[in-house]
Order: sequence, then C-alpha cells, then structure tokens
Amino acid sequence: MRIDIHTHFVCVDFIKHLQGRDAYPNSVLEGGSYFTNCGPGFRTPVLPKVVDLEVKLRDVAEMNVDLSVLSHAVPGPEVLGGQEADYWASRINDHLAGLIADYPDQFLGWGSIGFGSAAASIAEVDRCVDQLGFKGMQIFSNVNQRTLDSPEFKPVFEHVARRGIPLNMHPAIPMNLAGMDSGSLATGLGFMFDTSLNTVRLIQSGLFDELPDLKLIVPHIGGIMPYLQGRLERVNEPALRVVTFQPELEHSFTHYLKMLYYDSVTYHPEALDYFYRLMGAEHLLFGSDHPFGQPYAMVAEMVEQLNCTPAEKEMIYHGNAKGLLGIGS
Repeated sequence: MRIDIHTHFVCVDFIKHLQGRDAYPNSVLEGGSYFTNCGPGFRTPVLPKVVDLEVKLRDVAEMNVDLSVLSHAVPGPEVLGGQEADYWASRINDHLAGLIADYPDQFLGWGSIGFGSAAASIAEVDRCVDQLGFKGMQIFSNVNQRTLDSPEFKPVFEHVARRGIPLNMHPAIPMNLAGMDSGSLATGLGFMFDTSLNTVRLIQSGLFDELPDLKLIVPHIGGIMPYLQGRLERVNEPALRVVTFQPELEHSFTHYLKMLYYDSVTYHPEALDYFYRLMGAEHLLFGSDHPFGQPYAMVAEMVEQLNCTPAEKEMIYHGNAKGLLGIGS
C-alpha cells in the first residue's frame, strides 16, 4: 500500500478571487486558463491535474498510490490577511470536502488555515476535524510574510497539539525574494530556504519543548536542514549562546530534528539516501508533490531505490502515515 502525503488540488474560485489584486499573488485568465502570479517571474498555471480528480487519478494509478492526502497548492488563503483570509480558508475547506465526498476511498484532506485571527483559525481547525473529517491541517512556511514563530500564531499551534492532529507544512512564497527574480530560483532555492528557516525558528523559539506532542511534517526531506545539521547543532550549543543569543533549549538540536516528520519528495536518489542514513525511516513519509514534482513517477519510485529494509520501506510507504493520520489497515 502507498499513501501519498504530498499531493495537490486547487480551488478555482479562490484563484478567480485573486484577479485584479495589485499585490502578489494575483491571477489572470489567458487563453481560457488561469495563471497565478506568485512573485516576480514566478507564475503557476492552474493545471487540470489539480482541478479534475479524474485526471489526477490516472497519474495516481501510474504511481501505484492507494490513498492521497490532498492539500491546496501555493498560494494559500493566509496571503489575504484578516477576515478575508479566514473566509477563504473556510471556502477552500468546503471545496475540498466536496471533492473527497466524491472519492472517499482514494482521497483524504489537509485543511487550510487563514490565520486572520487565532479564534477563527482555531474554530476552523475544529470544524475541519469534527465536521469535514480531515485528518490534519496544512500551514505554509510563512504566514503572509510573517515568520511562523510570531506570537500571534502560537495559540493555533497549541490547539493543534491538543487535538493530536498532524500539521503539514508546505513552502510559501518566500519572505526573502532578493535576487530570486525567476520562478526557478524561487521554487528551487527560495522554497527550501523558507521552510528550513521557519522550522529552525520554531525549534529555537522553544515551541517543541512546550508542545512535545506537536506533529509537524516538513516537506522535501527537510529542505536544507539535514545538510546543515552539524552547523545547526554547533551554533545552538550552550557554549555559543553568548555569541548567537539563542534561548536555552531542553535538548540538542538534533533531538528536535528527529521529532519532526518529513516527506520523501526529492529528485536525487543520493539525497534521499543521505537523509535516510542521517535521520532513519521512522518519521519519513512517502510523497510525490503531484502534479508539480515532475517527473512524478520517478519521484514516486525513489523510495524503491533506497537501500533500506523491506520493513522500513513499508513504514515509509504507509506505516508511518497510518499512525500519524490515525487510520487503520
């Protein structure tokens, strides 16, 4: 069995709502198709594979995926701010619930959070879990250009931890686009930097000391964090805190990295192998990034090339996800 933890849909009504905005992101209709301008030189098309689940299912079959957890592609509703963000988070979640209702055996959902207000976001978390049947929530790697460790977001994280549901992170439009004036730079580098920066900030804020039960999934095998683990460990040592001005944490930095969950989306077998040798298989989840992780069939088969035991492959393909999502066999 394969459970794909990282695969996308798009609510077209939300993309239409972005038309006419002066700021990024905004959308345009060209040649009968919608495109989202996410930043300078960074445009994403609304592909049939994120709108029509019948089209998506053809690729799902090619990847031998049995169950897919759908999440809204970038941008998310939080980019709008305030009540508008909360309203569109609810609209997107209703749309996703409708999609899943048509294919209940093939799809699950990550709910969207608007972060317009903590109270509205917490209420939407409860609605998504208790009424819509979602197995967890999605956040982006920054909230409308604010870092995730900003105090106003902490009540939402506390509530998610109390509910015992996972929190799936996806790269956002990077906070720092200096020098990233093309989509390839923003997605190839900026996405990885933004997810890594905000994950490290959450760790250094002491959030995981306060909320050890918070289950955070970091995409793309942890961005750049695995490669900088030694450096991150070093600069967070007690002896260097007088220089780095970091707060005292209860554990080593590596301890927190191993508390996190990660998806397997990468495009280089050696990178996945390095991650496995460094972090193990216990918190690694299968993902394809469909339809953006092209060639997604190759990405999907990356785990097959991993030099691990058959039992560990089963963990990556479905065992870890089942435990995290709270679903049976």
